[in-house]
Amino acid sequence: MTTPPEISKANITAILKYIPIFEAEGFNPGEMVTDRGMPWYSCSEDVLNFVQDLYDNNIIYSFDWPAWQEEAERLHNDPEALASADRETLRKLLTVHVRKDRVSEGHLAAVIRDGHVVGILRSLGELVGFRS
Repeated sequence: MTTPPEISKANITAILKYIPIFEAEGFNPGEMVTDRGMPWYSCSEDVLNFVQDLYDNNIIYSFDWPAWQEEAERLHNDPEALASADRETLRKLLTVHVRKDRVSEGHLAAVIRDGHVVGILRSLGELVGFRS
């Protein structure tokens, strides 16, 4: 397994700006589009920017994410475990959700919509002492 690149408090803080965006009343992460024969998911500009910021801040990294999906699902279903997860676990979760969206269009929007991504971001914020 590749050693993940180091991330700083600044890297984490840079992605926390998405908490109020994703929590805003009426926020729509995107929609399924069917105008090209095969349906595909069109993410909102905010979601596209979020993914880019995750990459730009070294949050997303290469590891065997398919083998880790069961743990990701457990954390998705257990808010207490999510709240106590460490930095690397939270990075893995974000990596799983971004990568899984490539093979299951709309996955990232679904975990944004259900509040899971905000939970991950809040946990990361707690780890670096960020208070909103």
